[in-house]
Amino acid sequence: MNVSTNMDTTHSLPPSKITSPRSDQGVGEAIGVACRDLVTRFGHVRALDGFNLTVEPGECVGLVGRNGAGKSTLFRAMLGLGSLDAGTIEFTPRLDRGDLLARTGYVPDTLSIYDWMTVGRALNFAARCQPRFDSAWTNELLALLALDRSKSVRALSRGMQARLAFVLGLAHRPDLVLLDEPLLGVDAITHDIVLEVLARMRARDGTTVILATHQPGDLARLVDRVVFVERGRAHTSIAIDDLVDRTKRIVVHGANAGTRLNASCKFSPEAGVLLTRSTEVGATSQLTVTFDGDAHAVEEAIGKIAPEARISRVDLTIHEACADRLRALEVKS
Repeated sequence: MNVSTNMDTTHSLPPSKITSPRSDQGVGEAIGVACRDLVTRFGHVRALDGFNLTVEPGECVGLVGRNGAGKSTLFRAMLGLGSLDAGTIEFTPRLDRGDLLARTGYVPDTLSIYDWMTVGRALNFAARCQPRFDSAWTNELLALLALDRSKSVRALSRGMQARLAFVLGLAHRPDLVLLDEPLLGVDAITHDIVLEVLARMRARDGTTVILATHQPGDLARLVDRVVFVERGRAHTSIAIDDLVDRTKRIVVHGANAGTRLNASCKFSPEAGVLLTRSTEVGATSQLTVTFDGDAHAVEEAIGKIAPEARISRVDLTIHEACADRLRALEVKS
């Protein structure tokens, strides 16, 4: 996917470098990101394989992909924690590396580096490293998430560690937030609080947010659009309001087994078919079709192939729509 951008590229550094020249603009401004043709190799594996993505200042983008799709590698590359073999990452406004790190919040999926600390010591460490650390805001987050400064990080449950990661990542009120599976293992109340805090930051400060998640249901409340990631590449980008409306599924029941109604069925291009799956049920076959767009073209094509079949439409959740689009990418690749 080639993503165009209006970001200033005058000061681009050579491939595999993060472009972050000195800013002449004020702190507190939303940050935009443009990733172009990113490649990161681990031996023979390409964790990023020509990855392209543009996130406008103040936008919230959800990255959805299977384990190993490249989402965590992308975040590390943005932060300069992992090297790029090719490609460029550019930020708007122009920032030097210190300013970029001071204005970016990263919420990882693990806190192993803090294992030997208490919650309080971890926060004190973050305060020394982060010039924009906001004590009053941090105390508010601690109270909201019911975290005890005296507790050992190692002794915290998976859900409590996720709460602490969230506080550490947002303690300095960042202008760009990168969240890598931030809600794994948290309870329903914590889940609600985290999404509410992020929504408040977006509304109040115009914070730019990039969220990688395996829980697509989180997306509806927060993100502007979803980008599907598969094998180190960014594929379909779709507005969150369109995701369920455009992702349709029908189930075809009762076609005669002798009828050529199976997963290899060919539909016209205007049908927008994403995925087909077939099963044999006794003397009949059942075909499940997921497509992008209106159901009419698909139903019309099936009616010509198997007029005896019964067609039912299925209303998909966000989770189901994301899962079928990911399956479709896997089939294509």
